[in-house]
Amino acid sequence: MVPGRRSSADYLLVFTAVFDHPHIFQTFARTHGDPLEFQRRRGLHTWGLVAFLAAGVVVALGRWEAELLVFASIFGTWHIIRQHYGFLRMYKGLNRDTETVDNVLDYATFYSGTMACLFTDYAGLRGPIEIYGSLRVNFPSLPEGPSTALWSLFLVLLTCLGLSQAWLIGSGRRPNLPKLLLMAAALGTHYFVFFATATPFLVAEALETAYHDVQYQGWIMHYQRRRFNKTKLILGWLLAAAAYGVVAGIIEVFGLMRPGMAWLFVPFTMLVIWHYYVDGRIWKFSEDPELREVLSPSPAASPA
Repeated sequence: MVPGRRSSADYLLVFTAVFDHPHIFQTFARTHGDPLEFQRRRGLHTWGLVAFLAAGVVVALGRWEAELLVFASIFGTWHIIRQHYGFLRMYKGLNRDTETVDNVLDYATFYSGTMACLFTDYAGLRGPIEIYGSLRVNFPSLPEGPSTALWSLFLVLLTCLGLSQAWLIGSGRRPNLPKLLLMAAALGTHYFVFFATATPFLVAEALETAYHDVQYQGWIMHYQRRRFNKTKLILGWLLAAAAYGVVAGIIEVFGLMRPGMAWLFVPFTMLVIWHYYVDGRIWKFSEDPELREVLSPSPAASPA
């Protein structure tokens, strides 16, 4: 075993088994565990899921596992960024933080910061990327100019955001603390992964998703509580997700650590990609009016 490989495998196993795969499994609580949602998009949740898994068979036969992981990681990063911003908008709505200037500043600061991190990570690449251990793949390098420009823009916008919050406090109003904490957690996680560390590709991806995974678990449990109001059901899904995470995590790390066994993790990776795609469909209040009714706070509730 290559020195240091074991510790990387241990870290990857912890993040995938405890954080990432359990939150992937919890998607089924919405797609298949909610009869109304399942009937609305039956094709997507049945034949669509089968199509994703079948595509994984093609990937395994073509020996494109490394390319699949790169695609899944980039798609996953975009998925995480989008979901963070979705939660950000909810916190803004709950706290009546809806002024146009604040909306534009929040949007520009968040996206310039997250995209600066992403562009910087892929700027100026030379040669194959180390995915994990001996698994490497060539990936088109992004130009360094956009990453530098985005980072400069982010620093300017972040300064403006700080000044706007100072002005808000000085005028006797309270800042939107949940929004600011979410932005700090999301941007801080991206900075830690893409700037402050030099970890193997998949370990970095796991670190990036850790906060998002915990947040998603909380969101699903809130949804289940409001939608079904059954404690045993919530606990059952949580335990099932934890068990799935352990199984999927062990198989994934085993496949990555053994030459010629990379195909083992392909089905689980396809489930992850299916989650990225379907999650963008099943939480849209505009398309699913009952979600707004179920998840909106009661009129008597004060802003969170």
